[in-house]
Amino acid sequence: MIRTRKTRGSAFTLIELLVVIAIIAVLISLLLPAVQSAREAARRAQCINNLKQLGLASANYESAHSVYPPGMYWQYAPAGYVTTAGGPLVLLTPQLEQTAIANAINFMVVMWDPPNSTIHALGINTLWCPSDNANQVRTVSYGGTSYPKMAYSSYAGMCGPWIANTWSIPGLGTGQRATHSQAKANQLGMFNVCSDVRISGVTDGTSNTIMWGEHTGVPLTAAAQVDWHWWTSGNHGDTLITSMFPPNPQRKIAGGAGAQAFIYSASSMHPGGANVAMVDGSVRFIKDTIDTANPMTPITSAGVDPIQVEFHL
Repeated sequence: MIRTRKTRGSAFTLIELLVVIAIIAVLISLLLPAVQSAREAARRAQCINNLKQLGLASANYESAHSVYPPGMYWQYAPAGYVTTAGGPLVLLTPQLEQTAIANAINFMVVMWDPPNSTIHALGINTLWCPSDNANQVRTVSYGGTSYPKMAYSSYAGMCGPWIANTWSIPGLGTGQRATHSQAKANQLGMFNVCSDVRISGVTDGTSNTIMWGEHTGVPLTAAAQVDWHWWTSGNHGDTLITSMFPPNPQRKIAGGAGAQAFIYSASSMHPGGANVAMVDGSVRFIKDTIDTANPMTPITSAGVDPIQVEFHL
């Protein structure tokens, strides 16, 4: 008699399949942080390159004009002189290889007059940090009035340790606007109202003086994101910031004070701090833990709630 052997079909058991799935899940959990870290490193590298481009553009502007661009320049309007005029990024468009935008700007009228209505929505990739996803072009609408579409900037010029706005000079009376000489006397940074800094005036050294810093709009509420970080505006909170507080002060200061401090300070979506460009063109990473002249009391929450600030136009 010839015996025949029955062959057993090969297949995974349910237990074996579950073990394989568990192993794959563990491997993914181990690899995911590494992938995210690699992506963040790439985004930070692009951000650093953008700041280097801004530093180079500023140096070329200084070479051509013997001064760095003003942070905000006064323009005459029928109602009088206004301060929410064009900022330093507008004046740097030729040095940023944006000649078409530079030629389209009418500097003979106020930046917000109709002849310049199309300029505001012209976004420039160099002004956008890859980690800052709040810089899309949006339609600005406030109080039932629609304004031209606006592109946003992830970077802003450094005013120094405090804001020297035309309404905030010490000793001014209520509602009294500062004179040109008062604004100039209170300038302590690379940019400010009617500033005209020369490289010889950088007395702390070009490698020790911040020129540009990150300024993200992500922590703001959706409504507030529309109102700040305008790339064409020289207003504080748009393309001008201060070093009064460390980067990302909203993580340490609660309430409305934290919102206002955030608007006037460097901020970033990179973990732990923000990139800044020095006058010599180098880029450094400034940590959130850096000491400042103003003591701050940490709050118990993580400080990640959206920030709401008032409209500033």
